[in-house]
Amino acid sequence: MKYFLGFLATIGLIVLVFVLILRGFSGNKTDQKPKPLVDYATTSTQVRLTVDGPIVAEQEHQAYRITVSRSETQIETLQGYQYMPIETKTYDNNRESYANFLRALDIEGFAKGNSKSPNKDERGVCPGGNRLIMEIIDGSNRIQRYWTTTCGGGNFRGNSAKVRQLFNKQVPSTDFGKVTGRLRLS
Repeated sequence: MKYFLGFLATIGLIVLVFVLILRGFSGNKTDQKPKPLVDYATTSTQVRLTVDGPIVAEQEHQAYRITVSRSETQIETLQGYQYMPIETKTYDNNRESYANFLRALDIEGFAKGNSKSPNKDERGVCPGGNRLIMEIIDGSNRIQRYWTTTCGGGNFRGNSAKVRQLFNKQVPSTDFGKVTGRLRLS
């Protein structure tokens, strides 16, 4: 009887291990709703918008990137496809400002996109227009990366015009025009 109970316990453990392994490989089948962006207001997480210009020669390609965190907002103008910095300006920010900004982004659908879309690579799409890349970054971990273009397409499902406007307004208006005014974007 003692051996029979040991045999049953061993079989039970094998079945349990088998079920756990299968569950690990199959992944979670339920789509989880993304957490509200305002939940990031007290963390080191940053949100970023990159506006990448038309497809032109390496020497003429330009972009700008606005990165916002709870402690600062940074705008960078970038040269070439490897995004070499031309100019960078940084402004102080605070948790309450960041929370309001994140809530506004949430309302405009910043976290809405199709991460399973085959359209994950925006390179070369809309060659005469701009590509907009929306990211949520926590240290070296990229939580989200969606994109769209001024020609349409991409895997972003929010309101790109409103999101772009919200990011642009995070830079003082007197500086935004000075910093981006020299760029050749469409």
